[in-house]
Amino acid sequence: MSEPDFSETKISERVEFLLNVAQELIERGILPDEKLILHEGRVRLAVESYFLLNKAYKKWRINSGHHTEKPKIAALQATTIARIQPFIPINHANAETLAEARCNEIFALTYAFAILEKDFNPSTPPKKDLTLRLLDIISASEVEAIEPYIQDTNLEIKRKLDEYTLAIPPSDKHKIDSLITIFELISAKGDALK
Repeated sequence: MSEPDFSETKISERVEFLLNVAQELIERGILPDEKLILHEGRVRLAVESYFLLNKAYKKWRINSGHHTEKPKIAALQATTIARIQPFIPINHANAETLAEARCNEIFALTYAFAILEKDFNPSTPPKKDLTLRLLDIISASEVEAIEPYIQDTNLEIKRKLDEYTLAIPPSDKHKIDSLITIFELISAKGDALK
């Protein structure tokens, strides 16, 4: 018997993993604690959004019995982090550093590399142009498929995740495929940013 799409254990484990990644970015000074606020509740929203998006993706792309691959996990979670934005700059209008301006994209990319089991240090990226392009791609990868869940959350409407029946709209397909392809190439190439 297969595990349900929205296992509380899987959600909690992913939340804990993401919070650990976020905390490490803060502790290492990559994301400056004094200039950013981490809304931990938004991490759970990003994870729940991932599982909703994953279910919709499976309906669109994956045959029955097929297992989820790490590049797809990395890509779908990166898109939900970019949309939910767990990190908020204290001074939105006057971000002074890349870390302030792209904090959620850095968080998403760091998470993705951790899932892919690849080395990535956003504080000293060896290929700065590639890193900046990746951050731009993640920023532009917000998907519409999860909007019903986000709207309900914003309106404080509480529904069980399994009550949502989401689909991948045509406008999301290219974004998702592109990001998965990028992470597949990074995964296959080894340390692509070295």
